[in-house]
Amino acid sequence: MIEQTFSVSGPAELDISFPSGSLTIGSGPPGRVEVYLDTKDPEAWRVEQSGDTIIVAFERGFPSRGGRARIRVLTPERSALRAKSASADVTARVELGRVTVNTASGEVELGDVASAAIKTASGDVVLGRVDGELTIRSASGDVRAEDVAGELSITTASGDARFGRVAGPLSVSSASGDVYVAAYAGEDLEMATMSGDLDVGLVAGRTVKLRANTLSGSVHLPDSRSAPTETGPEVTVSLKSVSGDLRIRRVE
Repeated sequence: MIEQTFSVSGPAELDISFPSGSLTIGSGPPGRVEVYLDTKDPEAWRVEQSGDTIIVAFERGFPSRGGRARIRVLTPERSALRAKSASADVTARVELGRVTVNTASGEVELGDVASAAIKTASGDVVLGRVDGELTIRSASGDVRAEDVAGELSITTASGDARFGRVAGPLSVSSASGDVYVAAYAGEDLEMATMSGDLDVGLVAGRTVKLRANTLSGSVHLPDSRSAPTETGPEVTVSLKSVSGDLRIRRVE
């Protein structure tokens, strides 16, 4: 077991790399980062500080025996996170700044973040509010985010994607799996899938420039009586599928 405490001048930069296990980020007091590392081989790890960057790293490469660990970090709010793992669950229970996660497998569950870039081969990805840009690359696994204020870009081979409110440009590419957007308030939306349904709610009060193409699915549009009575900002919507239904809804 490794336990270390570091002093920082503000939000920290967490740089964590390890083969497998779990990483949990929790809320700590201002100016301090606490690291708790449960491992059978403590001598194989490096835990150190460089400025406001806290480094936790397994030193024997990937893959390797002894690299499995449970890591718990308590950090000030809005700290940045860079995490790399071959197979680990990553969970954050504190508001974070910029987040980058690269893992082959494992669940990724984050709360509110400033921005995020997540790459995973398998495993679900769950986020709360994203203040800026969100980029996700996934081979399989479901993706869910409550609120994205900036640009949203998702590429997935399989798995469903569900989003609450999205305010920036949105691009989704999926081989299979359903994509659902509760409310889109941006100006440029593009979604494409080989198979699976696409369902988008458009905020009322704007004009819509629509392109919807499917080979064997059906297209469902809102009743003309629900169209906005005034001319608002234009939103460009492009939906494409090979064998899936396309649906557009009007939402407040």
